[in-house]
Amino acid sequence: MSWTDGYIADVAYVSTFHREMTPCWLTSTVTALGYRAPDIAAPFTWCDLGCGPGLGTALTAASHPHAQFTAVDFNPAHVAEGRRLAEAAGLSNLVFVEDSFAGLAEAAPESYPRFDFIVMHGVYSWISPANRQAVLRFIDRFLAPGGIVYLNYMSHPGLSSFASAQRLMRLQAQGRGGPSDLAASSGLDFLHRMAEAGAGYFVDHPREAARLDNARKEGGLYAAHEFMSEHWAPQHVADVIGDLDAVRCHYLGSATTCENIDALSLPAKLLPLLKDVADTAQRETIKDLARNQSYRRDLYQRGRLPLTVAEHLAALGDIVWQALPGAPTGGGLTFDTRIGPVEGAAALFGPLLAALAKGPGRFDELARQTGLDEQPGMLNQALQMLQWAGLAHPLPPLAQEEPAQRLNRVIAERVLDGHDDRYLAAPGIGSAVAANRLEMAAVRVLLDTPALHGQALAEAVLPLAERAGLFPTRTGNRSQRLNELVQALGPWSERILPSWRRMGVLPQA
Repeated sequence: MSWTDGYIADVAYVSTFHREMTPCWLTSTVTALGYRAPDIAAPFTWCDLGCGPGLGTALTAASHPHAQFTAVDFNPAHVAEGRRLAEAAGLSNLVFVEDSFAGLAEAAPESYPRFDFIVMHGVYSWISPANRQAVLRFIDRFLAPGGIVYLNYMSHPGLSSFASAQRLMRLQAQGRGGPSDLAASSGLDFLHRMAEAGAGYFVDHPREAARLDNARKEGGLYAAHEFMSEHWAPQHVADVIGDLDAVRCHYLGSATTCENIDALSLPAKLLPLLKDVADTAQRETIKDLARNQSYRRDLYQRGRLPLTVAEHLAALGDIVWQALPGAPTGGGLTFDTRIGPVEGAAALFGPLLAALAKGPGRFDELARQTGLDEQPGMLNQALQMLQWAGLAHPLPPLAQEEPAQRLNRVIAERVLDGHDDRYLAAPGIGSAVAANRLEMAAVRVLLDTPALHGQALAEAVLPLAERAGLFPTRTGNRSQRLNELVQALGPWSERILPSWRRMGVLPQA
């Protein structure tokens, strides 16, 4: 048997970041669900299984220098890339481990600490049944009591119909040969031609044509790892809940926070059907059918630790929330959910958005400001919806900027040299922000000279923008290119840059 066991290893996975895997997101969501979360104000331990090139783990570790992070991948190229990034940024709290899941499952007891968090994104539905059992064995041996598992995976029924297309992609790739990314792109292009030719599969499953278009936009590297594994298999949530229950981990809810609010994430006429369903696996299966769920972000806890009503109110009251860039300052909202548009009433969200626009606020303070003192459950749900929509974020109890800004310098330099990193560490929210290449060039300048703005900032950014290929045709003279930069950086400097400074992405001017 090959060391890859059917997994894609000849090309590296894309460098990415998932906000739902971060400690602050996980603990606030677990608290919102009514369970006792690990204390991330104290030193904690966090493990990423199948970390890829390591950007996401590095961003998270840089934002929590008081904690210890372990990133594991079986691909030596991924581990080498992650180590180079961590070493360049001086992240002494991050260790990369090259090992298989089978090796992890049989590791000596002293090899790893008992982790407060074990996270895994995507991989569970791409690996063999034997490797899934090895993952469960590792969780059983090394997750601390009360620890949290984040498990993202492809699911039925949303991806059930894609199985036929995935099979043809693999057959096309095997016939073509060559690197997996090019083979995946070739398979996607062939399927696209079939869709354009009116293949009945795409006529009967129009959602798959849209999925195909999205995959083609993401590119061959993404498609190779997402869809080309020999053991690719969407999972039934009931089976996954059973798997985790066997290693004493109990389902709490979803890291996709809107999915924890049935009234806002399920068709209204379906809600009565859930009323008398007590079995967790059955309830979640019904919800997956209701949403035609394609991807799940499950949360499990080692030994379920529910909070009393008083404890829950106290834990919620301590969470500090902050508006994110682009958040409105009042009025109602429309949330674009899997079941269609869901209206957020202005009477509820208007006062909350107005309060957050004034600056960060504790949950109990927001309750008083919005008149929801007697309805903390309503405020809890409203904040979860704002969090999911990218309009608000809980703040970590500790925030140290210097390690994150060291990493941001390294990331910006990598992008200027042609790397495809798209995120910067934001320690003020314990997370990361997306950034394009021009913004990366501006960040690189502002990390050294924070006070630059306007024409002076554009002057300093221009040579870096040219180095990054942002003016590939050299159209116009220098004055014209400089004017383009002033125009491009102006809105970002006014609307985004102040928030990035508050979030610790960059130092204050």
